[in-house]
Amino acid sequence: MSSNTSEEEEKIEVSETEQQPVSSEEEVRAERAAIPEKKVEKERRLKRRGPSKRLKILEEKAEDYDGERFLTIRFYPRVLSAPKWKRAKKAIKVLKERILKYVKNVEEPGSGRKIRIHKPILWVSPEVNEVIWSRGARNPPRKIRVKVFYKIIDADKGEVELRVFPFY
Repeated sequence: MSSNTSEEEEKIEVSETEQQPVSSEEEVRAERAAIPEKKVEKERRLKRRGPSKRLKILEEKAEDYDGERFLTIRFYPRVLSAPKWKRAKKAIKVLKERILKYVKNVEEPGSGRKIRIHKPILWVSPEVNEVIWSRGARNPPRKIRVKVFYKIIDADKGEVELRVFPFY
């Protein structure tokens, strides 16, 4: 009987935990202040990843361009004419065609006069390419929303540089 009681006492001693001494108010405030900083770092990391991240090019270079347009480009039913394994490639071609079709005139920022585009230089960002190819070559998205920045190179000849970025 005495052996049973000693075992119970050992179990009780093992299960009891020592309480930590109460820390001062300054230490508690410092601990609480440190916790939100960790959360902010995680949020920043999440914003930098994936296709929904904000592009640095857009933030830094927005002032360098003369203007912008927002377009929604539908790929279907045009993409269905291509073989299944070439549909993403066809979607890129449709994107370029549609941008050139719908961005014909641009407005000069200084004077406000309209300039007809005769010699467009079209650049599609890798992020747009990534979005189109994200589901493979056989299954591109049905439509995509893009932001087109334009920069007038030569107003008299109608040379304009068009840069295409995803818009979320």
